[in-house]
Amino acid sequence: MNRALSRFVAMMLAVVPGLGAAQSYVDPNPYVVQPSKYPFAVYAPGYTLNNKVAWESQVAPFVPGASYTTTQEYAILQDETNRTGGQLQYDASDFTHNIDVQQAVIPEAFQHQVPPPTEIMPWTNPSQTFNKSYVRTEKFGNSLFGAGYHLNALLTAETATINADKKVVAVADGRLFAAVFSSEHDVVRGRAQVVGQNGGDNSGTAALYVLGQEVWSTSLYATYSPPPINWSRTFFSASKTFMVGPVPITVKASLSGGVKLAVQGLIGPTVARLSAIPGGWSNVAASASVDVIIVAFGVEGSLALINATLPASGEVFWPVCTLDWKLKTDLDLNTLSGTLKAFARVRILFFKKTWWVTIAQWAGITHKRTLLGIEGSQPLGICS
Repeated sequence: MNRALSRFVAMMLAVVPGLGAAQSYVDPNPYVVQPSKYPFAVYAPGYTLNNKVAWESQVAPFVPGASYTTTQEYAILQDETNRTGGQLQYDASDFTHNIDVQQAVIPEAFQHQVPPPTEIMPWTNPSQTFNKSYVRTEKFGNSLFGAGYHLNALLTAETATINADKKVVAVADGRLFAAVFSSEHDVVRGRAQVVGQNGGDNSGTAALYVLGQEVWSTSLYATYSPPPINWSRTFFSASKTFMVGPVPITVKASLSGGVKLAVQGLIGPTVARLSAIPGGWSNVAASASVDVIIVAFGVEGSLALINATLPASGEVFWPVCTLDWKLKTDLDLNTLSGTLKAFARVRILFFKKTWWVTIAQWAGITHKRTLLGIEGSQPLGICS
């Protein structure tokens, strides 16, 4: 880690409360995949489910502790496999068979349940004041996992008054948000603003935010290009209980990722030029826990929620009578890719049964395009 980044990380942990440890959230609503077959159940801590979960086979009744002939065992295994649609496998580690059962796929595993993107395009104010703003918000995912971005690029110009000379302003603001088990946060945000004015302020600021708190900022003057920031951490975690077969499994999803920001441009009495590239990424790593005693349980896979950069550039140049301007925003986005599956394995007398629930299965969404690229020249009616 270089010296500048070391100071940056130390400053973040020392100045910003709560960033030393990840935030945590518990979703109180359990997800029951097949309520008629496996309703939500609460067991005393340490309760043993092994050899107490009945099979579905009709070959012979399930009786805890009973013995069955080899012929009955074979017939029960075949019938159980057919009834559950599972896969029968031999486990050489303990010389028993295991039936893998894929439970009904939950809709949230792959379906989007979010509105279309919102977008506000720049327009010309008939009163001859100058304000060009571009705003776009887009979300992906659903109540279990989601991600999105918000982008705002702004140019303004104010005519001179008795007390102040004319002023030009450029702003670029981009933020990424992520949701895990109904807990949504603005994970990272980058914002830069520059102001040019005769006899007044000719400066600006660039700042980074993590989970809504400012963690870094720098001043901008004249021709500026501060060192870009690129930093990673664990943002927060969320937990939710899923019924995987007859077993309540608590899945803890930890969201980690990074934040980045690069800015450069020029500030002068009649010019505000700003190029900013805010962005970030966040990935989900999951773990599992249970209160009951079974053969095995866990979560397999990983999920990439979002990886995006939101380049935005704006320029306002006002030498005398005519105001010239440019505004451009781009999007480079990869979101919702990967798979998460929870499983629970229970011993049922002479065989084992493993249930699998697919929590997320995303093929990935990729966008790389220019969202806006416009420029113009606007007389403001201040010259004869």
